[in-house]
Amino acid sequence: MASVFGGIEGGGTHSKAVLLSGDGKVLGEAVGPCTNHWLIGVDKCLETINEMVQKAKIAAGLDPNTPLRCLGMSLSGGEQKEAIDNLIAVMKERFPHLSEHYFITTDAIGAMATASDRGGVVLISGTGSNCKLVNPDGSQIGCGGWGHLMGDEGSAFWISHLAVKTVFDAKDNLVAPPHDITHVRKAMEEYFQVSDLMGMLPHLYRNFKKSFFAGFCKKLADGAEAGDALCQHVFAEAGRVLAKHVVAVLPAAQEPLISGELGVPILCVGSVWKSWSLLKPGFTEVLDKAAASDVLKGRFHGYSLLILQQSSALGGACLGAQRSGSSVNMDYGANAKIFYQHSFSTSQ
Repeated sequence: MASVFGGIEGGGTHSKAVLLSGDGKVLGEAVGPCTNHWLIGVDKCLETINEMVQKAKIAAGLDPNTPLRCLGMSLSGGEQKEAIDNLIAVMKERFPHLSEHYFITTDAIGAMATASDRGGVVLISGTGSNCKLVNPDGSQIGCGGWGHLMGDEGSAFWISHLAVKTVFDAKDNLVAPPHDITHVRKAMEEYFQVSDLMGMLPHLYRNFKKSFFAGFCKKLADGAEAGDALCQHVFAEAGRVLAKHVVAVLPAAQEPLISGELGVPILCVGSVWKSWSLLKPGFTEVLDKAAASDVLKGRFHGYSLLILQQSSALGGACLGAQRSGSSVNMDYGANAKIFYQHSFSTSQ
């Protein structure tokens, strides 16, 4: 039988498994819940991955007991080598028929491998956030990705937290809100099913679930689209802080990456980018200022924002295949598209 390669897109809320042939044809797919082992633990993470791959094998008409050639996993939380080695060791022991070989990388690197083999900036804003610059020679530098206690700036969790904190601070007369809190407070009470701020405490502590808390971001996006000034404000702030991640990594960009005809390619991953119109004012403001800074002036001429058209599981499968001595054909042109371009003389 021809080799079959598996890929996993592992997120903090939703995950996906894809099986590919060597020529890049999708043979089977399956979806599942969170696979961030820092949030749910190793056992639950691996059980979810195994279940998704087995479902994908069945969807592809394959024998579930026939191992894949390689399973490449693009996981949120897939950064630390010791943790990765432990995940692979436990997976081989518990699920011996799942795959012959394994490879784990971060969600950011998996996304970039889906979109291009020439590098770029990956800027993730989903449940959490992260940023990686990948140079054409494969060297990398990152900013963020530290989770909700130490980072996640500009993510759905961060936006939700900023809005809720603004309500708390206004109620305590600690910080004057930038705009009226009435709409956000009402939306908060409806979403979390509470009648006062004390009712929020179980959601913040004893019963805290990051993905559920981050889900409030959708309600805030609805409010911003309807014209609420505070909702619009928190999204503009998210745009600013996401752009600051890009500014943090750009000085390490090699010349071929920064001087291409499309400018710096920035791959935008995660559900928050669906609200680009709300992020745009803050995002473009920060990058405009960066282009005129002493560090980047004369080097940073423009940028293109791209969005994936395919799951980053494809990138995971491609990287896994390479690690196992094989290859998977990738149609990069079909995997990502440009949704915004800007130069520092003209924009569209």
